[in-house]
Amino acid sequence: MRRKIIAVLILLLFLGVASLLYGQSAYEKGSLMEQCLSNAQKDTGARNAVAAIYLDYRVFDTILEALLLLISIIAVLHFAQREDTHHEP
Repeated sequence: MRRKIIAVLILLLFLGVASLLYGQSAYEKGSLMEQCLSNAQKDTGARNAVAAIYLDYRVFDTILEALLLLISIIAVLHFAQREDTHHEP
C-alpha cells in the first residue's frame, strides 16, 4: 500500500512539472530563433547572442531536465528496494 501511495505521489510530481512546462506561453510572431536573437541583449544583457541563449534561455530547460532526472532516480531507487514481507518470530 505504501509503495502505491509513493508511486502516485511521484506521478503527481512528474505531472505537475509537465503541466508547468505545458502552460508556458511561446512567442506569437516569427520563429523562436529570430525572437531570441533579436531580443537577446535586451532580455539578458549579454552582448553575445549565443552566450545569451545558452546561459540565460536554456538554463530553465537544464534545471527542469535535472529535476525530472532526479524524480526518476528517486522512483527507481524506491521501487528497487526489496520489502521483507515475511517476519520471523
